[in-house]
Amino acid sequence: MLAHVASTHSVSRRPSTTLRASARSANAAPALAYWSNKTIAIVGAGPSGLATALALRRQGIANITVFERVSELKPNIGGGFNLNGGARVLRELGLEDAYASIANDLIAVRARRVSGRTLFEVKVREMIAADARGREGLIGENGRVLCGTVQRADAQRAMAAALPNDVLVLNRGVKEICASRGNTSRKASVVFDDGSSETFDLVIGADGIDSRARLAVDGGAAAPKYSGIRVVFGCTPAGSDARDASEMNCAHQWFADGMYMLCFTGGGALASKQHNIAVCVQDKTRRDENAAWRAKPAAKDETIALLRSKGVPASAIAVAEACDRFCEVGVHYHDVLDRWSDPDGSVTLVGDACHAMPPFLGQGANQAMQDALCVAACLGKVGTKYASVKEALQAYENIRKPPTAAIMQSSRVIGALETGAGPLALFRDVAFFIAGTLGITGKVFLEGALPRFDEA
Repeated sequence: MLAHVASTHSVSRRPSTTLRASARSANAAPALAYWSNKTIAIVGAGPSGLATALALRRQGIANITVFERVSELKPNIGGGFNLNGGARVLRELGLEDAYASIANDLIAVRARRVSGRTLFEVKVREMIAADARGREGLIGENGRVLCGTVQRADAQRAMAAALPNDVLVLNRGVKEICASRGNTSRKASVVFDDGSSETFDLVIGADGIDSRARLAVDGGAAAPKYSGIRVVFGCTPAGSDARDASEMNCAHQWFADGMYMLCFTGGGALASKQHNIAVCVQDKTRRDENAAWRAKPAAKDETIALLRSKGVPASAIAVAEACDRFCEVGVHYHDVLDRWSDPDGSVTLVGDACHAMPPFLGQGANQAMQDALCVAACLGKVGTKYASVKEALQAYENIRKPPTAAIMQSSRVIGALETGAGPLALFRDVAFFIAGTLGITGKVFLEGALPRFDEA
């Protein structure tokens, strides 16, 4: 899960904070002029939707509404995830202090066979600090390494708190989105669950793997395909002592025949830290994607029995036993979309809506948040660099599609390898050991973590 795939796309060189602020000031007037009488709807208040709203506002684009289906942003919803490129996005959005308050620093990733044999260890903090690109892309203003684990609910609430109260509209589910389809107004319409509808100059779909916005772009042309792998996520209550304090900054990976387990800790202050597990196993019985993260209480006993049968160490099983929330997800493969926007540029997509990724590289939230920063930057140049919204959205897609497509495809390979059984499991263990010995795993991790949201 916390492994990453190497990419041929190098990290963009970033100007200093002062220069970035000056550039924003210089471009603010044209952006405000173009967008002053335009409206934007963002569908979905997950990390990608909230990051998009924040990024647009920093570009001077203020007429934004975020629609979210749920009635409140509750704590203890979803699990934890790793942020690296996404942490850099929070820095760019002026939320570095907020990130520091909700993140558990990831210092190392240690991978072992269930027998205890070490396959590799990545010393994350040391590696980033020793690498020029790592220092440029993943070191914060205060010198903190921007690589840590957060709980989804904490990240969601921190970003929502940074928005004006009238931007986020809760309990407003979206039933359908219709692109402009060449009409003279070039507006998109949003139909809500209660049957009402509104029109907007641009709709940004941040509505996840079962995106309504994606249907407006491609009509549902490519149905996802079940991978034959299911993942069970578990999360402990805050303040659990299931992991020793000395281990909380290290993510532990355990490999067995046909199974892979990850243990890690998310959260800021000690009293709010929560321990997480992710158990990936081959399963030919088709499981749904569980986009709503519905809990499955029965998964606890099933998962503990599986871990014991695979010989997982007692320390890891103890974390599973301490979890009080379990969700089961069927991993599905989504094809790379031909386009991320409709032909008129009235609907566009960010995050899982346009590149739903298998979870094996730990990059879903990171890439979604980089989409947000990139699409906002491009839209902020309408009237200057770009003659139209359509042109700006094409530029956004040109920047973000290559790295996300590479991660999507490589994640399939990683998932099959990590859950391999029989000879494939033996090959995996040998390959990981050799890669770790040669330092390749660290380089691969770093390449995946580096942010890529700027034009070359």
